[in-house]
Parts: sequence; structure tokens; C-alpha cells
Amino acid sequence: MGTGFLLGGIACLLYALLVGYFGGIKKVPGLLKLVKMKLGKNMSDDGAAKACLIMSIIILALGIFLFVYGGIRG
Repeated sequence: MGTGFLLGGIACLLYALLVGYFGGIKKVPGLLKLVKMKLGKNMSDDGAAKACLIMSIIILALGIFLFVYGGIRG
């Protein structure tokens, strides 16, 4: 497995775990405020938490893809 695929997969998994837990499950106000600032001022806290969960699922899938693709290539 190439080093780039391994590091990219680890970074994606770490991002997905942190954003999914602190943004979607625990709902830390600072992270939700940052998400609302970036996506839209009129967004509710629940909407920002759902956005965090959706993005963490997408990034988790990308991390798994990087591990599998890197394992196949190398």
C-alpha cells in the first residue's frame, strides 16, 4: 500500500470520527457555530448537526475507498 493512500485514509477516518462525534452526536456549540457560519446564517442547530453527520459519512466512505484502492494497487 502506498504511503499516500495510507495517510489519506487515516486522515479521512480521523476527520469523520471527530466531526461526526463532536458535531453530530455531542453537538459542541463552537463547531456548530462554525458550520452555520460557513453554510448559512439562517440554519438551525439541528440542521448544522445533520450537515456534520452527512459530511462525516461521506468522508468515512472516502477513507474506506482509499484503504481499499491503496491495498489493491500496492
